[in-house]
Amino acid sequence: MVSAVILLLAPARAQRNTGYYEDYVQYLPAAMNLGLDLMGVQSMDGYPDILIASATTFLSEALVVNALKLIVKEERPNGTALNSFPSGHTATAYAGAELVRLEYGWGWGTAAYVAATAVAYGRVAHQTHWWWDTTAGALIGIASAHLGYSSVRPIKRLFGLELPPETSVSLYPVVEPRSGALCTTLAFTF
Repeated sequence: MVSAVILLLAPARAQRNTGYYEDYVQYLPAAMNLGLDLMGVQSMDGYPDILIASATTFLSEALVVNALKLIVKEERPNGTALNSFPSGHTATAYAGAELVRLEYGWGWGTAAYVAATAVAYGRVAHQTHWWWDTTAGALIGIASAHLGYSSVRPIKRLFGLELPPETSVSLYPVVEPRSGALCTTLAFTF
């Protein structure tokens, strides 16, 4: 479920499989942001706020990255396409890393930023982007995270989603006894 949401909100260009580690590692910071609270790590806000911030972040990041790719049409260093600027992989990784930092602090944020920096490095090392493409992608990702984080309260007010402070959401893995299938249980406490 979480990976489906991330894939839907990630830039279409970033979903192309090039066979490099960046194709997968770019989603690690976003998975950390969505998963740490479910694993019991204390977050600044509740899970509904994390979901809203993540959705808004990755939607805005995807719109900006894909619009710039269509407008700029910069050739990639390896000459394979005219969609080098900015790096969508890097934008996705840095957006997730900044969300982790904003929600969980620099302790977890540092790990997320290491993963994001590895993605940016790999994009340049594998000659799929110029260094300025990854720099722009990182800035877009960080700015998108701040936009997503600051839009939580207005979105909740707009849709009437203000919940009492004692409300919580939990996601638990469960093994279905008859088939042995691994399932999940979503629990709301209010």
